[in-house]
Parts: sequence; C-alpha cells; structure tokens
Amino acid sequence: MDLEYTVTEIVSRDGRGQVVQLDYQFEETTTVETTSSAGMARQNREKRSRSYDATITRDQYKNFSSRQKNALSFDSFVIVLRPFILGFYAGEELERAFNILDRDHSGKIHVNELGSFLPILNESIDDVALLNYIRKIDQDTDENMNFDEFRALVLRGIGRDIICNHL
Repeated sequence: MDLEYTVTEIVSRDGRGQVVQLDYQFEETTTVETTSSAGMARQNREKRSRSYDATITRDQYKNFSSRQKNALSFDSFVIVLRPFILGFYAGEELERAFNILDRDHSGKIHVNELGSFLPILNESIDDVALLNYIRKIDQDTDENMNFDEFRALVLRGIGRDIICNHL
C-alpha cells in the first residue's frame, strides 16, 4: 500500500503580522495492489482518495493548550507544526523547530518533549505510540531523537502520519 499526500497551507495574519489562523487542506491518495485469488498472476491497482481540512486558530489553541501540561506557546507551535505537516522545510525552519521541542537543551528530543506538542493535534496519541514512531528513525536506539533523526522523521512524513493519526 502506498500513501501519498498533497498538503496546502493557508496562513492568516492580523494587522500586526501575527499568525491568527492556520488552515491545512489534505488530499490523501492510497494505492492498493491486489493479486487475483483465482490463481492467475494478475495484479490490480486501486486508488482511493480522501480530502480533509484542519483549521487551528490562536484562540482555539490557547483554550486547548491551557488544559495541557507543558504546552508550547502558539507562536512556537506554529514554527514546529509547519515542517511536521508539510514533510519538508526551508532554511533554518527545522533547526528552529528542533530547538523549540528540545526544551531541556540536551540535544535530543525526548518522548515527553514531543508530547508537549502532539496531543494538541492528536488527542489519542500516547507515549507508547510516540515511542513506536521514534523507533522508526532511531538509529542509535536510545528512544530519543537527535537532530538527524528528527530530520528523518519530518522528511519521511512520519510527523504528518502521527498528526493525521495513521497508526
């Protein structure tokens, strides 16, 4: 099964240039190959598509994050969210996102630091599920992410999968 995304980002700002709303439009296409069960060596490809939108306003975020332990500020959340959702980054975006999540400045993102960001987007995510995702890119098997592992998480679209709840 192949899963492909197209993501459109719309950023709304107030008169001072402050981000007040983020809109993401997802187009997800899944390609499934099936083999005929009648003994023939024939493969079929089936494409399934779905679209969905996500909107996050500053006020909604403040309301939700006030109930979360160690939640990021909205401005920090926006910086971290962009590469996670888009699966790519420009310039220093990824380094800034990494430094925001690395709250203890250890040079690694621990599961609880990642947990300060993700539950706002995916309420069902827990530490066990996050560790399973981290293990997909954890080259040194310490169950934390250094910068290179964080970059792999973003570029492989694993961050977006976590947010979009593809467990």
